Amino acid sequence: MAHAIFSPSSADRWFKCPASAYLNYQAEYTVGLPAATGTLIHSMTEMLLKDRLRDMTLRDYWLGRKEVIEDFEIEVDEEMVSCAEVYVDYIEKREKELGARRVIEEKVYLDEYSDKLFGTADCILLAENRICVIDLKSGKWLVDPFKNKQLMIYALGALIRYGGGNADITMELTIVQPKDKKSPIKTHEISAPNLLHWGDTDLTKAVIACDEESPQYNFGDHCRFCNAKADCDEYKQKSGE
Repeated sequence: MAHAIFSPSSADRWFKCPASAYLNYQAEYTVGLPAATGTLIHSMTEMLLKDRLRDMTLRDYWLGRKEVIEDFEIEVDEEMVSCAEVYVDYIEKREKELGARRVIEEKVYLDEYSDKLFGTADCILLAENRICVIDLKSGKWLVDPFKNKQLMIYALGALIRYGGGNADITMELTIVQPKDKKSPIKTHEISAPNLLHWGDTDLTKAVIACDEESPQYNFGDHCRFCNAKADCDEYKQKSGE
């Protein structure tokens, strides 16, 4: 599947800097070692959650194993295994508590807002009057689920696909971040009507702003993870680089 112009994972940036959406889509995409490591950890969890491991644990199969991800050779260590275990354990616990159906690496499409807006949710749990969107963050950069645009887009896609127009559904947005020792699992709840309202207002406005003929450039902290900095005059002028 092609990379989305309005990628959920970079929504915080294109909400703030509309020009960055197309600029990043056209720029050469570079992946560093932390991101490559995160991709490998996601692959580890997916293998277990999709029942592809038979009669062995994550540790048995993965510890010490070497994989090449984005030209990096990565050896799976204890910290990576532990990160994957925290995530999988939480999903299995929450799934049991809710009597939910588990959907892993689910593609979500939001054509109602834009055909350029789609992505892959790490995990969705479908329960009675509740949909949980659970995202694994393997890095040290702390992530908060409260008003988290990436999770809200995934949740909106899940609600549209599975909600069946039920206004009583509660959307549960969870970040699992094992490197955050103080709070490795953080959850925020939002009602289905409030989420739909956000989609019809804030999300719609952001998409329209990105699709303008001459979208606005805005410099700020969000430039940190922008792949198009080298081609951005606004960034060069404001950053002094």
